[in-house]
Amino acid sequence: MSRRSVWGATLGSPLTWVVNAVIAVLAWSDSVTRIFPETESLFNHLAFLNDLPLHWKIIVLLGANIFLVVEGAARVIRKEVIQRNEYHIKLKQIEEARPHIVLREPEAAYIAPVDVQAVGNVMNTVSFMAVRFVNQPQGPYPNSVARDVRVKLRFFEPIPAGRLLLAIDGRWADTDQPSIRDWRRSPTDPLRMEFGIEEGHSLDIAFRDDQTGEFYAFNNENFHYPLMKKPEHLLVGQHFMVRITLLGPWVNETFEFQFANDSGRTKIVPHVLAS
Repeated sequence: MSRRSVWGATLGSPLTWVVNAVIAVLAWSDSVTRIFPETESLFNHLAFLNDLPLHWKIIVLLGANIFLVVEGAARVIRKEVIQRNEYHIKLKQIEEARPHIVLREPEAAYIAPVDVQAVGNVMNTVSFMAVRFVNQPQGPYPNSVARDVRVKLRFFEPIPAGRLLLAIDGRWADTDQPSIRDWRRSPTDPLRMEFGIEEGHSLDIAFRDDQTGEFYAFNNENFHYPLMKKPEHLLVGQHFMVRITLLGPWVNETFEFQFANDSGRTKIVPHVLAS
């Protein structure tokens, strides 16, 4: 509540001007009767107000105006409380209507073996790390559908304040491969995904060549290289932390995982760190 709003409510109220006008007329009725003699009989009944000393007239006038200022402040406070409650209700409605993408438990992070064609009919088995997400808004509202959700992947050393190893755009697992995608579509289309209410999608993160033990970050660019091994996506080491950021209209969520070879160097073990 500001002084300007209080003065505006007080001076802008017709009640303020009416009260001050009535007090002025009654307290200085002798001046009125000199100008309008026919009103003398009316003001004779209120002569005691006119006979008050000047300082009492001023006190009465000030007292009335103090009351009017307090009343104006009360009206401003009531108005602000009503507006604040309306804003809170609207913010709550917006929050309830927005998409809410979370990990799809149980086993949101999982490992899937995939056969990749090597030479001729020879297949090479790799272990893909992927993460499942689902849109679980608070209510089934039209704005609860998450549209054009894209992903940013950043790989770090798995230590506090670890060094950034690689940053790439993510790939949704259920989108078309670049080789079979309609050439008329924008190259960025496969990077965006729509999440309906209670609809889930999986995100490709990285894979490990089970024969060599090499880790590669994975997205659409990998399809252009033999065995999907883009050299720039090679992750040197055995332990990594990946930060997944989902971005879109009303969507800004970040999740972190750690993945590594186990002691037998036979599989990848994902660990949820935070979300």
